[in-house]
Amino acid sequence: MKKITFLKTRKVLNSMLVILFVMSFCDTFSQKYNFREIKITEPICVYHPDPEPFDKSKIEALRKSVNLTNSPCSNFDVTYIDFTPEAQAAFQHAVDIWSHIIESPVLIRIVARFEPLDENTLGSASPASFNTVSGVPTIDPNKWYPAALYEKLLGQDRGEFEEANDINTRFNSEFDFYFGLDGNPPSGKHDFVSVVLHELGHGLGFVGFANIDGLNGKIRSNNRASIYDNFIVNSENLSILSLPDPSSELFASLTSNNLFSNSQNAISGNNNILPKIYAPSEFNQGSSYSHWDEFVFPAGNSNSLMTPRIASGEANHNPGDITIGFFKDMGWGICSTLSIDEVNVSSKVNVWPNPFTDQISVGFTNLNSTKLQIKLFDIKGSMIFSKQITYDGNYSIYLNDLGSIQKGIYFMTITNTSSNLRFTEKIVKY
Repeated sequence: MKKITFLKTRKVLNSMLVILFVMSFCDTFSQKYNFREIKITEPICVYHPDPEPFDKSKIEALRKSVNLTNSPCSNFDVTYIDFTPEAQAAFQHAVDIWSHIIESPVLIRIVARFEPLDENTLGSASPASFNTVSGVPTIDPNKWYPAALYEKLLGQDRGEFEEANDINTRFNSEFDFYFGLDGNPPSGKHDFVSVVLHELGHGLGFVGFANIDGLNGKIRSNNRASIYDNFIVNSENLSILSLPDPSSELFASLTSNNLFSNSQNAISGNNNILPKIYAPSEFNQGSSYSHWDEFVFPAGNSNSLMTPRIASGEANHNPGDITIGFFKDMGWGICSTLSIDEVNVSSKVNVWPNPFTDQISVGFTNLNSTKLQIKLFDIKGSMIFSKQITYDGNYSIYLNDLGSIQKGIYFMTITNTSSNLRFTEKIVKY
């Protein structure tokens, strides 16, 4: 139902998406099947600045990328319009990554335009339509499917409608992107491969129908939710679709900061913990609900590609285990030869042991004497530990008072109170 678009404000590093959208609906009837389609129109999108400074060292701490040496498991046909050779090569690299992740017997068609856009716009992508059909065993007629996934489940091109392409994209030809394929953009430049990879993820189906109208939340269109919506639950594991629609109860849930995916394969990819959905107290259309939580999966985390923010100097060429697992449960086949290359590079922060039992050592490189604010948050975002430490410039500090913390996964933030630079580390207590 939505088109997700990356935009940029030049004076900030991170931004969040806002989107307005319009849709149209039609039915097509045949003797055997009842075909339905939602066509997607252009949205209006705006980025909002993130005041947090961007820590490029966290991107360099652990970089994972999809191995492209095996044969692809799906075929894409891209119509490139006005692309430069280097922009086309970077776009094609993102396409090649997805072709080594998802399986489909049907050609996936993309229209890609490289043209002048608003100066604060990086680019955009959307499913060309959402579709459903009755009488096909692999498709739930009570759910909407993005065009490419619908065709994969149907096993053929959706010839019942005129528009043949599955994903529409536009990217700003006047923007100073980094077009390298190595995932190492310099500070001040946005990584084009990462932006395209993220947008194609939305085009392939990482998008829900949630919206608000005043103090009411709503999801369904023509009494149907999207296949994405089918896997969203609250903190009590209650399906978002079980709430009245539209309703104030649904609004409260969409702005609760307590939404998760119950996709079993996504949970398996997240150490058997429900991955958290981005659902801040202020609903941001196009950013809320259709992304993983930025705090739980920060920049540098291998699952950070489908979070709502992207910064200059940031790169991720791997959708991550939880996104790939979610795609599998939505109906995508996953390439049996998929493999992830892991590259370790130097980091400014080292935490050990991890997992830990009752204490942790934190080592720093190239950090002068300063005061550090250390906080621990549980998987739901609740702070369970806070301590300020004076760092004397030696290599390590020690946290010896963590024995009373329950077993589980936590996120430790270390903030330099002088510069406000913040590091985030995922730690495990056992």
